[in-house]
Amino acid sequence: MPGDDVPALARAWGLTVEGPERRTFSGTVCFVRRGSEHFVLKLPRAEGDETNAPAVLGHFDGQGAVRLIAADGPAHLVERAMPGEPLTDLVLSGRDDEATAIVCAVAARLHGAGRPAFAVPIVADWGEGFARYRAGGGTGFPRDLLERAEHLFQDLAATQQSPVLLHGDLHHDNVLRDELRGWLAIDPKGVIGEPAYEFGALLRNPTEDPRRFADPNIIERRLAIIVNATGLDRARLVGWAFAQAMLSAVWSWEDGEADVRGLVTARAVASLL
Repeated sequence: MPGDDVPALARAWGLTVEGPERRTFSGTVCFVRRGSEHFVLKLPRAEGDETNAPAVLGHFDGQGAVRLIAADGPAHLVERAMPGEPLTDLVLSGRDDEATAIVCAVAARLHGAGRPAFAVPIVADWGEGFARYRAGGGTGFPRDLLERAEHLFQDLAATQQSPVLLHGDLHHDNVLRDELRGWLAIDPKGVIGEPAYEFGALLRNPTEDPRRFADPNIIERRLAIIVNATGLDRARLVGWAFAQAMLSAVWSWEDGEADVRGLVTARAVASLL
């Protein structure tokens, strides 16, 4: 099967391509249909972080996420959320509390799938980014914050309880509204960790405007909603949010991109530790 070729995959799966291919940092995406059914065809980059997406979506089995329809290696066909409005739109319209509660509900459905039988990274694997930053001679971030984040990340990873398969990037642009099935997650990375880890992405999103997330008051309000909805430990939520924010900054450095949310979020969350 031609797993890296949109036209060939479309022919093999009997699809009609709608509109041009969109190339993103994570791979190629295009809208397709089969008769009256609408789908999304995704071809993750071979070196990207969504190559496990077909297996992860298959494990979630449509519970809180779009359904996997077909796969050929990392290339995969999924149901298309219609109309597909991102959760970011709620935040931009002043409904941040509602958006936070929706992420909690989606996460609960995803986490209910438990641990998979196939191999995926564990949270500790992701934390190795700190060591790579040091080895690569990185100097762009405050040393005290980096060291604190790395130590906290290691401590939290070593003391996790009841790890499950996490989405790994559950932020507002990765949760879309479907008129029939409600809010659904897309684009999972897949990582094994405790549920508290999952909410770090929420707390450093949405948009690239730090006034919408990197504010201790906003973070406190979101934390209260998460704790009330999930019963998770607030201290672990805060710890993961801080450590992940610095790790996000490190990943941006590795990718040669400007850090637009990691460091500023880490500084905001640090006041709550």
